[in-house]
Amino acid sequence: MQISKKFVHTGDVAIDVKQYLLDSKYTNLVFIHGYSSSKNTWDRVTSELSNFYNITTLDLRGMGRSGRFSDKFSYDVWINDLIIVLEKLFEQKVILIGHSLGGWIATNIASKRPDLVNHLVLVDPYTSAPDEVRNKIRRIPSADVEFRKNRSKKIKNAKTPKDLISETKKLYPNASKHSIKILSRMWFDLDHILEKNRIREKINIDKFIQIYKNINCNILFILGTPSLGGIVSREEKIYMKNLLPDSKFFDLKNSGHTPQIEDHIKFIDKIKKEIK
Repeated sequence: MQISKKFVHTGDVAIDVKQYLLDSKYTNLVFIHGYSSSKNTWDRVTSELSNFYNITTLDLRGMGRSGRFSDKFSYDVWINDLIIVLEKLFEQKVILIGHSLGGWIATNIASKRPDLVNHLVLVDPYTSAPDEVRNKIRRIPSADVEFRKNRSKKIKNAKTPKDLISETKKLYPNASKHSIKILSRMWFDLDHILEKNRIREKINIDKFIQIYKNINCNILFILGTPSLGGIVSREEKIYMKNLLPDSKFFDLKNSGHTPQIEDHIKFIDKIKKEIK
């Protein structure tokens, strides 16, 4: 196996990319992480899956080691960044696996550029469903304006990831020392300006439906449990099943919002079963 680390330039910023490459005959899986995270969120699954697939992980703009935002704050910036990266790295269609915000980015890429994607895996995704679909308002700390302003200041003033450990522990009191260390690193690598000026994008129901209807590849949803922190409500899941009747849904009952970390063995088994 060849492990490759490099930056792919979009013409605007450099995107940090890590690849585990077996051979051209193997299927290409491209993993897209969620907000305030990095490509490292996939480490528990890529170590195993890299024995069966060509794996590509990357850091979204404003996170990890990729370039930062200037005045361009929108979801479209992330979507367009990754379209350029996919065009530069691959000659054939790939399988996109997106978690949380990364699920919404992957969805839009598959909708806009079906020539780039032959399978979509959405891991407890942010679907951008309107409130009437979800039947609840998501209340997670990172969605709170004051919380994010405070975290932005702490990120800006931190000299090392260790400076953020105490704040990370407050938010995740039951997390292991190892997890706290990883989370603190991810916070440290987050663009404090992006954190302060949260991107808010609401779409109406018609646009929401059209985005998903434009997708012509297979879709697999891997969902966490709402009571444990999963962000896809029961009502949202039912709606998505009716909207996308040919899609598959798999629930990880012992997982919350991060199935790839909380129940990584079942996550790996499901990927290997569904993607040949």
